[in-house]
Amino acid sequence: MESNSKSKAPNPKQIQNPKAPMTKTPALGTGPIARFGFRSWESRAHLSSSESSRKEHLLGHTIARWSAYIWLGLAICAPAPRAGVAAEAAFFREHWARFDPNVSNYKEPRWRINDQQISLDPRFGKRWEARANGLILVEVPEYLFTLDGAELYIELWGGHAKLENKRFTLNGRDTYPLPCDGTEKGHCTYTQPTIPLKLSNLLTGINAFQFTCDRGQSFWGHYIVQNAAVRCYLKSDHPDLTATRLNTFRARVRTQSEALDDRAQVQLEVPEEFREQVASVDYFARYRGFDDSGLGREEDWHGFTLGKVHVNHVGSTDEAPFGVVWDTRMIPDQEGPLALRAVVSLKNGIKYRTAVLDGLRMARKARVRMVTCNTQPVHFASRVNRKQEATFVLPEDLSGLVRAVVLVKTWGYEPGTIKEPFTINGHPYDISKGDRCRSIIFSRLEVTPQHLKPGENRIALVSDTEHHGIEIFLPGPVLFTRFE
Repeated sequence: MESNSKSKAPNPKQIQNPKAPMTKTPALGTGPIARFGFRSWESRAHLSSSESSRKEHLLGHTIARWSAYIWLGLAICAPAPRAGVAAEAAFFREHWARFDPNVSNYKEPRWRINDQQISLDPRFGKRWEARANGLILVEVPEYLFTLDGAELYIELWGGHAKLENKRFTLNGRDTYPLPCDGTEKGHCTYTQPTIPLKLSNLLTGINAFQFTCDRGQSFWGHYIVQNAAVRCYLKSDHPDLTATRLNTFRARVRTQSEALDDRAQVQLEVPEEFREQVASVDYFARYRGFDDSGLGREEDWHGFTLGKVHVNHVGSTDEAPFGVVWDTRMIPDQEGPLALRAVVSLKNGIKYRTAVLDGLRMARKARVRMVTCNTQPVHFASRVNRKQEATFVLPEDLSGLVRAVVLVKTWGYEPGTIKEPFTINGHPYDISKGDRCRSIIFSRLEVTPQHLKPGENRIALVSDTEHHGIEIFLPGPVLFTRFE
């Protein structure tokens, strides 16, 4: 935590082609905000006033105002859209925001968002972060009539504990709430929300996303958008598809068997006429595992981005024939089927999300368990020697334990004098990856089995820096154990 101290089809060369996850989700929050927004409720009140007394008008106006707030609250605290629930194949392009300090009024190459009182705040208004205006510009060189849908994907540090109502307005039109991610309740968070956009809110060219938030119960409403992209889904008759016959393109994910080995071969089947057009492939799996978003979604599609680069996914490759080995050794035992799909990046900047390969299962005899912390601080962060602890419980019989891995997401910290800030039962493990101050870090820690014990095990976090310490993001440290 920050402390006090058609006219024509777009030119493919204009399209950025970084790797980011694929999702196309049902609309979130557009109903209450768009159809029953504050302005709509006010107009209803004014319409009724011509037929009623001034007292009735004021009553209606008051009810309208509170109704708007209620609807807004429901929309803001609605569940986040589930990543990639659609099983059908789709073509899309991604347009990433490019940081410009002259636009953002801030020099650091990421977008800091402040609450609406910050400019004259006596404690923080003179800080350099307070100058950031929360404006993100994204160029979308698409002919909107050829699109099937659009969404905003962001890498989001959730911000200071207990801020409220993170949101953005698109081109001065509709306002979109960001899903509640736990920050509102005091947790440390890093999430990757995908927010469906109304095509009518977009423009061909530069699009303005104005972000803000409310201070709520925080000392300073402040959060960070690390990266942002507008993802545009193409209609099947899009000219960029029909002109190159890509509208007939189909690719499928395949495995050697429905029963997956510890190191499963995953392949992509592509028609021969299109093989030379493939630039790279990213593979993703659905199973019960580490909650990437921290939103309570262990059973979900796994993989997220850090700096536009995928982590905790099946794998990526830019070498033909574009197969990968999926290391499933530490994926926990599953009650239901697993599934696979891929995002194929083509050389012309278009991406293709494959249909889902479902009905997979584990073939192993080993037992793999996922162990989450049974106790951990709500605000899992440390500075000025404030030690924080979490615990997890293991079975009394640890015989056969051959491997243990901890997955954890952290916010990098300023160097202090403490050399071992993160320990498991007193044994140090490195979560810093060097000097990574104020950076998001995803760690996969190989834990020595002898460092674990039956019953209660303790994780400790401590930093002695005065300004910015260490944060552990939801879902907290998660242990995976393999018994043979």
